Amino acid sequence: MGNSGNAFIEMTGITKRFPGVVALSDVSLSVNRGEAVALVGENGAGKSTLMKMLSGLYHPDEGEIRVNGQPARITDPKRAQELGISTIFQEPSLAPHLSAVQNVYLGREVQKGLIGRAVKRLDEKAMLEETQKLYAKFFPTVEDVLVPVGQLGALKNRVIEIVKALSIKCSLVIMDEPTAALAEHERQVLFDFVHMLKSQGIAVIYITHHLRELFGLVDRIVVMRDGKNVAEVGPEDTDEGGLVARMVGRTITNYIVKEDVPVGGEILRVNGLSRRGVLEDVSLHVNRGEIVGLAGLAGAGRTETVRAIVGADKTSSGTVFVDGRKCRIRTPKDAIRCGIGMLPENRKLQGVLIEQDVKDNITLANLKEVLAGNFVIRKNKEVKTAKEYVQRLGVKTPTIYQKVKSLSGGNQQKVILAKWLFTKPQVLIFDEPTQGIDVGAKHEIYRLIADFVKEGGGILLVSSELPELLGLADRIYVMHQGRIVNEFTRAQATEENITLYASGGHES
Repeated sequence: MGNSGNAFIEMTGITKRFPGVVALSDVSLSVNRGEAVALVGENGAGKSTLMKMLSGLYHPDEGEIRVNGQPARITDPKRAQELGISTIFQEPSLAPHLSAVQNVYLGREVQKGLIGRAVKRLDEKAMLEETQKLYAKFFPTVEDVLVPVGQLGALKNRVIEIVKALSIKCSLVIMDEPTAALAEHERQVLFDFVHMLKSQGIAVIYITHHLRELFGLVDRIVVMRDGKNVAEVGPEDTDEGGLVARMVGRTITNYIVKEDVPVGGEILRVNGLSRRGVLEDVSLHVNRGEIVGLAGLAGAGRTETVRAIVGADKTSSGTVFVDGRKCRIRTPKDAIRCGIGMLPENRKLQGVLIEQDVKDNITLANLKEVLAGNFVIRKNKEVKTAKEYVQRLGVKTPTIYQKVKSLSGGNQQKVILAKWLFTKPQVLIFDEPTQGIDVGAKHEIYRLIADFVKEGGGILLVSSELPELLGLADRIYVMHQGRIVNEFTRAQATEENITLYASGGHES
């Protein structure tokens, strides 16, 4: 529980019930001023629910919250901010039509009075300068802060959320999966921020599935499982394996799959893919039974490349071949016809219909298989198909009629994979496949990836997690500024040489 005499936040006996489930049961947590405490556990362990108590989004059914030693009732997010609590949520919380500056200061705009008048106006210069100063820690292109955030990628949106949280004068910062989709050097910038906050006496609660981030960053690690406290350890007293065992109640070893699968003929070839100002002459290939990685820093063009391959973005030139056949791909529907499926980076916005049920999502990309001749869905066929894929992929859902939004991140990803497997693809493209997914679910996703290539498919894998790429990929292409700058075999690839080329070090 830490030193309660120096605690900024103390939560004791917190219980929270939802219809049919006890989300939290007698949970306690304290965080001292100037201390970083990690909160870890599988999806559904109760971490985010507990933090929503501090953020004013949920209210405990039982238990007490004390702030600065005084009992506190955190009625809403505004009250949380007044108490000095700032949160970086796991789910996107930005208004897409507003700029970064407008999002950062939304609801708390800086004003200044006009000379000789009581009338005030927005101090746009002050807000712009502060936003640019923080944003420049991550990206040199500070003009991004004036662009509607909906036009920026998922990574830059994440950074803007971090900037928003840090811009609030606070005594506690809650970071829920703050490094999702961040490249290694960008994560280090965030870690430096954490150390800076601690040195200023600010408390930090840090939630992540990337367990290796915690060592050298946090002072204590609190482990949750099934809505309860199960352990509290110092980072010096454990390792990743020990944390995983506490989180899942069992030992998971070698959960990154690295298997030798017989490699067959070429299944995907991309030649000269270009998009003015974004991609330049990108060429790559994937063989049957092969996992090919695509590495690079944010803005290198990885997501842009895979979106161009499946026709989600227009290109100025380039050709795509599947199994030796030239494919005319102008839309994702064309890609499906050619045997290509893609699991996108932002699964909730682009991968699933979040308000629809599991059954509808699984059959969505191949409706012709469950339609009768008069374009009426054959319900029996649809239900049978959904149940088969739920069982085959191990989707944890009480029923195929459950809305996808209520599933964990790992199970949402399995539903997306089921959707594409139902189209009988030859090539699957994964963009950040385990982002925001706990270690147990990662293990299951890796196994499903391995099963696909064992059956003769080919995979193109985009990941910001270098250990993930090194653990899964047979070959890795490295991108920098919209171009492929090198290719490494599994034997050649290391974090050092990938980072060198990804950062443009080969040009110096």
